[in-house]
Amino acid sequence: TRRTVLPETTEEQRAAALARAAEARRTRAEIKELLKTGSLTLPEVFERADEDPLVAGTKAHAIILAMPGMGKIATKRLMEDIGIHENRTLKGLGPRQREALLAHFS
Repeated sequence: TRRTVLPETTEEQRAAALARAAEARRTRAEIKELLKTGSLTLPEVFERADEDPLVAGTKAHAIILAMPGMGKIATKRLMEDIGIHENRTLKGLGPRQREALLAHFS
């Protein structure tokens, strides 16, 4: 069996990567919370995703699930209806998929 050799990273590089990951999780959690409470709209999330790579990397599934009134089953059905793969991120959504989501939640 072949083992993957990980690149050598310094302690500083590792700490920086952990800090970036924590920041990404914080940003994504904040957006989902704002969506849930209605303080942020889906068009605003798409605007942020166009400007902020941390937001753009958020899974579409997580954003749809955070929308008011959406549960796991409704989210899965909507994604299937629109044709969004479960691992798709916001930056990976096509224009038609974005339009379909905006139409559904308007």
